[in-house]
Amino acid sequence: MAAIRPRDLLSDGLLERLGGTREVSALTGAVPANAAASMAGADVAATLTRDIGKLVDVGYLKVALPAEFGGLGCTLRQAACGQRRLARRAPLTALTVSAHLYWTGAAADAYRAGDKSVKWILLEAARGAVFGAGHGLPGRDLLFADPRSRCEPAGESGYRFRHPAVLSSLTPAWDWVAVHAVTGTAGHNAPDAPDAVLAFAGRGSRCTPAFRVARVQTIGSPGDVFTTSAIGWGQSILASVQYSDARRAFNQAVESVARVGAVTSGRHPLDQWPVAEASLRLDAMKARIAEITHPWPLVRGQEPDLGGQRLIGIFTMRHEVADGARRVFGLSRQITDARAVAAL
Repeated sequence: MAAIRPRDLLSDGLLERLGGTREVSALTGAVPANAAASMAGADVAATLTRDIGKLVDVGYLKVALPAEFGGLGCTLRQAACGQRRLARRAPLTALTVSAHLYWTGAAADAYRAGDKSVKWILLEAARGAVFGAGHGLPGRDLLFADPRSRCEPAGESGYRFRHPAVLSSLTPAWDWVAVHAVTGTAGHNAPDAPDAVLAFAGRGSRCTPAFRVARVQTIGSPGDVFTTSAIGWGQSILASVQYSDARRAFNQAVESVARVGAVTSGRHPLDQWPVAEASLRLDAMKARIAEITHPWPLVRGQEPDLGGQRLIGIFTMRHEVADGARRVFGLSRQITDARAVAAL
């Protein structure tokens, strides 16, 4: 356990200076690949870039790195807690840095397990590089690669990604963006199944080479520490942001209603079922996230078995949190409507 936790770096003063306060309720169940652009445009993208700079200054983007790379060596549980605190104040900012945290967290897991193939991710992050995710499609954030995303071999150790959404990112300022797609040919390990390619495209003079292939694996359950950890970290980090954003909306609704006072009928708006149901759903969401993040070890075996029930548990958690957040946002609107009625 890190002596300094990620959430300790997020002082109240820092959080007050962040501008990415726009809620991400539109992302319940889906993380659009072009959310930063479509939701905000250039002005909010600039705001998010400034927010990322502030988080870089306090070392927040290095929390998952092992100590020898200048990080805190935090656990998944600690990273999720940090994201919840960040998302409570600036949910859109928390969303934009999620990919960086789960790629560096997965790389740290692999490094500690003896897999040095993605050590370069830790070295790049240690020098200040920011990682984004460009492998998603709207509504398909439960998958690394959408079946419609295609790539094909293009020269030595390279691939050409053909789907236009593959190279869009939630993170407006990135040095490396992860791209993940399915090849159009049979897999090298299973002739009857295609391969899934996970690569990172870099931009800027310091990203040399500008394209790195991290994994080429036959489609199916992941079979190595890096990809399995990326799933565990990715789904948990995104779920934590979503949970915290829903909690934020609920708290705001309750606070607004509490100021109204009792209505003439003697029934207070907070004595209604939407408050109770939203509270129960939020508690259930937090507990489901904890089931994945709390037992996640810092050091994994060389060949962890994340198939079967454990992998199902990760995706079940993500689905339940997305569904619960959607419901909490709806209940919060009902609570606010009750406030308006009580004020009449």
